[in-house]
Amino acid sequence: MITESFLVSLFYITLGLIFGNVILLYFKLYKPFKIVRIITIIALFISFIGSYFASGHLPVYNKFATLPNMNMILLFLGLFYNRTPQIKGRNINVIWIVALVLQLLVLFFEMELNSNYFMYDKLYVIGFFQFRIIAVALFVFAIVNYITALLKISDKEYEKDILQTGRNFTLLGAIFYLLGECVGSWWSFVWLGDSWHWSKGFLYASVMFLLSMVGSHLPIKYLGTKNRKVYLHLIPLVIIVIIYFFAH
Repeated sequence: MITESFLVSLFYITLGLIFGNVILLYFKLYKPFKIVRIITIIALFISFIGSYFASGHLPVYNKFATLPNMNMILLFLGLFYNRTPQIKGRNINVIWIVALVLQLLVLFFEMELNSNYFMYDKLYVIGFFQFRIIAVALFVFAIVNYITALLKISDKEYEKDILQTGRNFTLLGAIFYLLGECVGSWWSFVWLGDSWHWSKGFLYASVMFLLSMVGSHLPIKYLGTKNRKVYLHLIPLVIIVIIYFFAH
């Protein structure tokens, strides 16, 4: 039987694997890196499945379960989406550093699972939490691409592609976020009826969605240089992630 203590041990093992990958990339040891990264993603997947069996539900909002869940999505995207030699040398490095930061953030929160709750097996409740977790993971992947764009890149076509990738994943994250809000609204209706009212949670949700739209909807004349364009996309996404981590 999978227990919380097993998941805590697995967390530290995964943290060590991620740190090891950062070191391997720093020394450009790509062959062992390719092996260890697969082991790391498998460990994160086991953690994801294990949290379900230990708690009786998928990750909801506690950071001990949700941050490794996001890391699994982030590293999976890095494994299959970014395949060009240029991205291998730059974007992958940033991905693993960000993954290390996310994993380290868990240490600042309670390392325990949410107890089960009779509503956590409802599809609209599962959808609300999972769509939001996926959305934030996509926003983090967009942040990785924007950070990469700030690095010195000689290939202008690649620079254009990496900015477009950041924009695409920002919009995709916004779609998943809206899906979560839609099923969350249905959850509120079923749970509280049509008397539910505006709250702090709704305010945070609205601010997060509006921020995701900032860079994508600003007029081109305000974007200006590449760096300004990156910052106007990057800063709102960073604020979204901070709100998610510390306001929930």
